[in-house]
Amino acid sequence: MTNAPDPILQAARVIVRTARDDMRTSIDGLPPEAINWTPPAPDTNSIAVMTHHSIFSTRQWFSVVVDEPPPERDRDAEFKVEYEDADSLIAMLKTTVDECLALISKDRTVDWSAVRSHWNPQTDVQLSAAWAVMHALEHLREHVGEIALTRHIWEAR
Repeated sequence: MTNAPDPILQAARVIVRTARDDMRTSIDGLPPEAINWTPPAPDTNSIAVMTHHSIFSTRQWFSVVVDEPPPERDRDAEFKVEYEDADSLIAMLKTTVDECLALISKDRTVDWSAVRSHWNPQTDVQLSAAWAVMHALEHLREHVGEIALTRHIWEAR
């Protein structure tokens, strides 16, 4: 008997690939000033910041899901990034999505009720692997929508 791929991880891989493709569509063809532009409203971020932050956050949460050590990450710096052009942002996106997909590869299985520690060791938060994967995906998709909206606002200004 062969083990079927974990259906939750399988769905997560589809969602991550779709998010990557949707972000790429929103980024592709934009000039650097559009990629790094912040809408004139409180608490908004550029397409570069949202792309960078969302995919690095996803990678970190996936490490929690599969109980791997978290990757190096400077969350505060993510909100200050600028990219030279669309191609460099898309290249970062591709590389980091590949790292995310490796963490949740089809060969993995996860005990979804397993208790995990939050990625930040300074907190004492315990959560389930199921909660971590759901949070990672909802956070990612939230930013995908914001990235698309920011492009529309840029084009309409």
